[in-house]
Amino acid sequence: MAHHARVCVAAIYALALAGCAAKPTPPANYPPIEAPPSVAAALAAPPPAPEAPAPLPAPPVQVVAAESTPLEGAAPTLQLRAPREGQLIKTDQVEVKLEVKNWALSPEGSHVHLIVDNEPYIAIRDVSKPIDLRALVQAQLGHDLAEGTHLLRAFPGRGHHESVKEHGAFDVKVFHFKTKSKDFKFDAKAPLLTFSRPKGCVDLGQRVLLDFYVTNTKLSATDSRVRVTIDGAAQAEIAQWTPHYIENLTEGEHELRLALVNAKGEPVAGLFNDTTRKIRIASSCKALTAAPAAATPTTLPTPASAAAEPACGAGSTMPMAPPAPATSPTKR
Repeated sequence: MAHHARVCVAAIYALALAGCAAKPTPPANYPPIEAPPSVAAALAAPPPAPEAPAPLPAPPVQVVAAESTPLEGAAPTLQLRAPREGQLIKTDQVEVKLEVKNWALSPEGSHVHLIVDNEPYIAIRDVSKPIDLRALVQAQLGHDLAEGTHLLRAFPGRGHHESVKEHGAFDVKVFHFKTKSKDFKFDAKAPLLTFSRPKGCVDLGQRVLLDFYVTNTKLSATDSRVRVTIDGAAQAEIAQWTPHYIENLTEGEHELRLALVNAKGEPVAGLFNDTTRKIRIASSCKALTAAPAAATPTTLPTPASAAAEPACGAGSTMPMAPPAPATSPTKR
């Protein structure tokens, strides 16, 4: 009986073991594998955009000398025939008569620069008949010719406005309109600087023509020089009477000052030997000129002798020879 009981117990135990072996074991419940936070963020974020290169510094403003444009044929000559030197004009009309030889004038090319007192020049393109100076000043400069003493200067200009720097091509006259100005003092034999270019507007990226006339003195390292100041900073002392160019002016308004100085850098006395002008550099001078303007008072029509130049001085640059040092001496 005991043996039978032991057999039963052993059988039951074997069945239990068999039942346990047949039941599947559940998988272990491990937590999911996660990447470190820094790695996960790097994998989720887009790659950083490459850094833009630092902008290059703007090239410095500089003044460079050029060679005068060669003349074809005989050198031009110019004389102011009217008004006469020292003439007192009592009538309302002031006539200017110019005699120009060896210089064919044209609507877009060669012309004459006429300067009233120290205003920006007026381009004269027809000298076949007298010029009504009052109408010309009103139309081109926007004001009437004031009563009193005035100075006229004239010289030939090329199509790109470079002046002709030749003996006999420059003339100057003093006249009085209605009355004489007591404080007007001008010595026709003293050194005189005449500011010609730049004027108005120049397209961005073009070099700006810097041109002037010098009379009764010569430019050299040991004589007179022309000091150029741009936006308050001295740029050069020109000792060579040739056209120069200003490079790298940025867009916007700029102030240019030309002053005649002696070998020591001291100002040369004279009524108009220190002149300041403003010009504009624009991405498109033509577009700037074409923009609608505010209403202005009615003015006299432009005389046929003077072609109305746009405020954007078209034609102010041209191909030129390699630049020479701005302060090299001259043999003129």
